[in-house]
Amino acid sequence: MSLDSTLDITVERAGVTFAFGVTNPDTEPIDLTFRTGMVADVAVYQDGVEVWRWSDGRMFTQAIETQTLAPGETLVFEANWDDPTPGSYTAEASLAATNVTLVEREPFETP
Repeated sequence: MSLDSTLDITVERAGVTFAFGVTNPDTEPIDLTFRTGMVADVAVYQDGVEVWRWSDGRMFTQAIETQTLAPGETLVFEANWDDPTPGSYTAEASLAATNVTLVEREPFETP
């Protein structure tokens, strides 16, 4: 089982938007298993220290769920970080599936 992933970051005055895409490049469907309603997460680091995480303070359903990605299908997870402090950061997006480990990291700057 293989998956492709992307992390697109859009920086605007009001905040930062993260779009984490997970694509099934195979010719067969791929089942992704999740322990909760959280499909993915995004954390932001500055100088190696975590300064923001999308999932902090959120609650998720506690049920095992399977989501099937058809061949060529893309699952997109979006998160918004409102009003960040100006600086240089690294975003880390991760898939929350129990049967696949997938992480994307991208540097970015806020004005």
